[in-house]
Amino acid sequence: MHFSREYDHFLIHTFWSEPITDLINKIKKKSGKDFTGSHDLLLEFLNNRLFHGEGEFNKEFRRKGKRYFDLKVPNKNRYGDFEIIEFKYHSSQLKYLRYELKRRNEIFTHNDYLYFSYLLRRVSKKEDKIINESVCIYYLVVIILSKNICEIPINELIEEIKMGTEDITKKVARKSDIDEEEEELLGVENIIKVVDLEQKLEDQKKSYEQVLKEREKELKERKKELKEREKELKEERKLRHTKEKEIERLKDQLNNT
Repeated sequence: MHFSREYDHFLIHTFWSEPITDLINKIKKKSGKDFTGSHDLLLEFLNNRLFHGEGEFNKEFRRKGKRYFDLKVPNKNRYGDFEIIEFKYHSSQLKYLRYELKRRNEIFTHNDYLYFSYLLRRVSKKEDKIINESVCIYYLVVIILSKNICEIPINELIEEIKMGTEDITKKVARKSDIDEEEEELLGVENIIKVVDLEQKLEDQKKSYEQVLKEREKELKERKKELKEREKELKEERKLRHTKEKEIERLKDQLNNT
């Protein structure tokens, strides 16, 4: 699912459901703290979703010492020309937005757009309940900023973006049928840590399931043994009863002689 909305000085895209579930599963397969790999998977996803795969990861436009790829995309208004996107994925929603905006003059010296993104996670408001089966667990939010923000005071711009993200989060929650009394969308602190934690929980779950399976097998075997023992006891009682009857018969026979 995809929903976007344009505000005065920026555009926000949101993605969720199966495409984001697939994306998160790909990130989960990355070993260790592979932030670069996760970054590139997210950028590739946006390239496919927003530019039909026409963009290119282009190192030619990367400044010295910069670790991540920029994305080069065709300019829709000028044939044969292109635009450069600097993509930033951060944890904790807008926590690092001010840091990026302080660099805006530097960023837009080399790039046409800044894509600031983060993940939201669908969670229960009840501490003892974990949502782990819905296809809409994760939501990707992408804020698109262009050079026209450079003249806006940072505090004013941040306030506008906060209001915009709150607005679109509410709309997306309604569109994905979130029960606002029971559930909410919260920012993911660190997707690598979340993935590691989920993997540990999954491993623990598998371990517990294996233990339970073995225990069930033991109980089944024990039940079978008890059933066989019960059968043996029944045969023993039957045999004893037969012997007792035989003894009584012999006693009667002796008494009658």
